[in-house]
Amino acid sequence: MAKIKVEDNMVWVVLAAIRMYSANFLKFCAYMAFPVLGQVLGLALIFGLASLYTYYLPELAMKYDVLKDMSTIVLSIIVIIIPGLLIFMKAFWDYLVAYGALNSITEGFLSSGRIYDFPAHNETVTRRSIQYIGLWLLYSIFWLITFIPFFWVVGAFFFIYFILIFQVFSFEPNETPAGCFKRSFEIIRGNSVRTLLILIAIGTVTMLFIQGVSVIFDFAKLTNLLSGFFESTLVNYVPIDNINDVMLRINSSFDLITPTKVANAFVYQIVTFIVAGLTLPLRSICWALWYKALTENKPSSGKRKSKQLDPEIIDRATRKYRD
Repeated sequence: MAKIKVEDNMVWVVLAAIRMYSANFLKFCAYMAFPVLGQVLGLALIFGLASLYTYYLPELAMKYDVLKDMSTIVLSIIVIIIPGLLIFMKAFWDYLVAYGALNSITEGFLSSGRIYDFPAHNETVTRRSIQYIGLWLLYSIFWLITFIPFFWVVGAFFFIYFILIFQVFSFEPNETPAGCFKRSFEIIRGNSVRTLLILIAIGTVTMLFIQGVSVIFDFAKLTNLLSGFFESTLVNYVPIDNINDVMLRINSSFDLITPTKVANAFVYQIVTFIVAGLTLPLRSICWALWYKALTENKPSSGKRKSKQLDPEIIDRATRKYRD
């Protein structure tokens, strides 16, 4: 298949991303399954096993004197949560890797018209793990700063300009983690309004996915089922009465929080996280295409050569296509 030409048109970019994601929906879901569901499973094991242990601890302590010692209790909890913690950490790392690998996957699709060999694309990130971790650390610091109310407006402004840092990391491998932020700023400068419109469009599509799945959950009675489970387990650890007392002092007309409301919120957050995670390829594809659109006909300095798809990946795709 001939190489797909990227157009410098924000409508084309959004529609092309939707088409590419939709045409390979099952492949992308399979690719993101463990990074997303593994995090949910890991957290479920951590809190579920810890809660069970805490619930049965008084009974166990009556049978085993060793469990009356605080250091033994703490050590037991650590041992209990290790399996869930390991699963969560592996899934979380794979999710972070996907941020970068999806850019290489998009490049491969533009070159061959096919989605193939996810492990090979992952290697484009994992073989530069130190730089990639450095990029995420800087990005995390940026988000920590924006959480301060005083910096909300400034943070929102720079978020638009830093939105292509992972694309820069993938396509311009000579850039340092800090350089990725600077380069993204340079690319977006003069295109911030169009970038914002793309962000709104692709964010709206993601929200439609989330709402659609939520409706399916409600229709299939899964929301009530999960809500009932959370209401009888995790919600017991939420100080609902204390929260209501504080809020009533602030606002006498405050709508009281109930265990059912809290449980429903848990369900909605889980659905939101899963759907947002499974649609990460859609957003990554969109930003990879936008990077291409803004840089393809605008050559940068000699130090900033766009990354070419790994010849090994192309060879695998060609070999698989022939087979």
